[in-house]
Amino acid sequence: MAESFDRLSGGRLILGLGGGFSDEEFRAFGLGVRPPRDKVDGMEEAVRIVRGLWSQRSFTFEGRLYRTEGAEVEPKPDRRIPIWLGTYGNRALAVTGRLADGWIPSLGFAPPERVTAMRARVLAAAREAGREPEAITCAYNLGVRVDERAEARPSVVSGSPGAVAEQLLGFVELGFTALSLMPVGAGADEQVQRLAREVIPAVRAAA
Repeated sequence: MAESFDRLSGGRLILGLGGGFSDEEFRAFGLGVRPPRDKVDGMEEAVRIVRGLWSQRSFTFEGRLYRTEGAEVEPKPDRRIPIWLGTYGNRALAVTGRLADGWIPSLGFAPPERVTAMRARVLAAAREAGREPEAITCAYNLGVRVDERAEARPSVVSGSPGAVAEQLLGFVELGFTALSLMPVGAGADEQVQRLAREVIPAVRAAA
């Protein structure tokens, strides 16, 4: 499916994966809730399997949780599809540094006072694996509300256009080279327009 979306989009797909933090979602579909260790190990094995299926005609893998035997998936992607992971704990951050093309934490789970150390863990794991840390895109996933009357919320970047732009620039200074902006609250179309006209140009000019 990912290969199909990548082909249909002209090579613009980024595959985002995680360990499955929401136990409620597992229960909702009648699935067993795994302990944290299995979630992280399962995520790592899944990334290795996806990469193997995309790159090898016949792929065999023996993991602690998953295995394949001569598995084949066609057609293969025409390029290396980026895989970004949204991770937070030390073991999961290390997996990101070893294997992922990008790290995309969310503001609500990784506030600025913690995210710098988390990013450093990702980059350290990349170096330990013999990778160039610069090869990993660090993207911050943010709820945004451009509204002079918006009440402050720890998980949302909000305020006047200038205040929002200033906060986004602060995240760039923390080492993030990409920002994923999600309009929050009523009037999503207006929010998109305000971001495009009043915030993004200011951030680009200053960054």
